[in-house]
Amino acid sequence: MANPYATTDDVQALIRTTSGPGVTLSATSTPTLADAQAFVDQIASEINAVLLGQGYSVPATGDNDVLLLRRYVSEKAAARVWHAGWGGFDDPPARVKAWEKDYADFINRLRQGQHRLVDQDPAGEEIPLFAVVRHPTRDDYFTARGGTSDWDE
Repeated sequence: MANPYATTDDVQALIRTTSGPGVTLSATSTPTLADAQAFVDQIASEINAVLLGQGYSVPATGDNDVLLLRRYVSEKAAARVWHAGWGGFDDPPARVKAWEKDYADFINRLRQGQHRLVDQDPAGEEIPLFAVVRHPTRDDYFTARGGTSDWDE
């Protein structure tokens, strides 16, 4: 299943930052390129579920939204790839921990309505309308009464 947010190339770029330039995802690597794609798709689906629950149409297609979501999908998928390939029970590198925290914080902000998409508003959300309300003056009262006033009476 293709998703509009991230690719295995995005994940590969992040993995190189933690595992060295020689590590390449492929059909024979552990995890495989297909595994990495599955992680990307699963994470994109999770984000879509949260967005849908917040009233957004999914998948998000706006340029800004796709760029925003690419970051979080790529980071979480790269963390899963690292755990699947090199993680075991070892303590992950600081960078992997940061990706996981970044993603968890983002999902929580989305669920709580504290983080919004840039290119679309949730369905059914009313856009706030602001107006200036002022108190009537003597002239307003006079005009409303057709030129007569009992203001001073």
